[in-house]
Amino acid sequence: MEKYGWNDKSYDIEKLFKQLPVVKDHRTPEEIYQAIAPKVKTKKNHSWFFPTVASLGTVSVAFLIVASLFHFSSGSIEEKSSVENVKRDVAMKALSAPEVPNVFSETDQRYVVQKDQNFITLGLPASKGENIVVPISIIIDKKEKTSIQEFKENLDNIPSESWGLQPADFENINKLSTAKSEKNGKKVIIDLQDNRSLSSSSRGGAFIETVKESLRYQNVDEVEFQTEGKPGAIIENNKQTILPIESNGKKAYFEYMYDQDYPVFLAPSSKKYKTLPEAITNMESEHFSSNPPLHAPIPRGVDIQKVKTEEDTKHVTVQFSKDSELMNNRTFIRMIDSLLLTARDFGYKTVTFTGAEEANISQIGKIQLNTKIPVPVAPNPVVIK
Repeated sequence: MEKYGWNDKSYDIEKLFKQLPVVKDHRTPEEIYQAIAPKVKTKKNHSWFFPTVASLGTVSVAFLIVASLFHFSSGSIEEKSSVENVKRDVAMKALSAPEVPNVFSETDQRYVVQKDQNFITLGLPASKGENIVVPISIIIDKKEKTSIQEFKENLDNIPSESWGLQPADFENINKLSTAKSEKNGKKVIIDLQDNRSLSSSSRGGAFIETVKESLRYQNVDEVEFQTEGKPGAIIENNKQTILPIESNGKKAYFEYMYDQDYPVFLAPSSKKYKTLPEAITNMESEHFSSNPPLHAPIPRGVDIQKVKTEEDTKHVTVQFSKDSELMNNRTFIRMIDSLLLTARDFGYKTVTFTGAEEANISQIGKIQLNTKIPVPVAPNPVVIK
């Protein structure tokens, strides 16, 4: 780093800060707050002497460093104020990390698609992490076009790289069409090129998961594979003809964030769970076992006391503990939406959130607590222009 004399007035403060080493924190701003909030609220004990001395020592060192970089005289109140303002601004910028790009379609930052919206979902592989497919739901205005037409048109319009995702591996698809399944449901026919590029286990497996996550929110029962118009296709070294699509995958929904400057999406777990309570337990920070870029959607300070399921009415009641620290911000909107999506994945239709009396809030975003809420139909709504 360049050195400046005490009387040198030509230094550039911004340049000096740019020379400092870059430190990256892959947590979201809300996760950082949740990590430090309990410590701020902890009652101070009486062992204050040594921490105070240590703090004074830290302040002294910081003062000496600043003094070596910035020249000011003891009688110049204006220069002192300027330095203090710079320090305060830097501190504020460090605490408030840059906002992630607002790619979501709703003004209240919902992370789910509602029943009254027209959409097409595309499963995109994560750029970081194994076996992660993020379903992106593109909101469409027109009903005239079929989902398959929208599917093909939107493939090249998704800015997947800027979202921390990979493009869908659909380059081998010749044709997409729909038909009735044997159950009188919806079937998608995928006709592939005859080049066996999907025969490897890694690429073929990723292709299958991408197809599943693209179609399971579209009321599709099954996929029929063809090769140049003939039944069957070689995928993962096996001949695939019919691929069942499970709408209810019995998966939990986690947060996916490629890096701190990227958007946060909700991604289904690669693992299936036996019950909804088990899935929700694994979404809590205290029990979360996955590594970045996946993060727990239920932050620390929130305790889900009970999950009550009603099989006859397909209703779920999620009860937070009385002292759960619920807040009305983006982190908790994602938490609620991840819980709603997880309930949907187990076949439930409505969810009521109760408890957290000490938080003293009645809604999070536009989501009302103590009210029966319909589950959404898909995750991650975006608008492609």
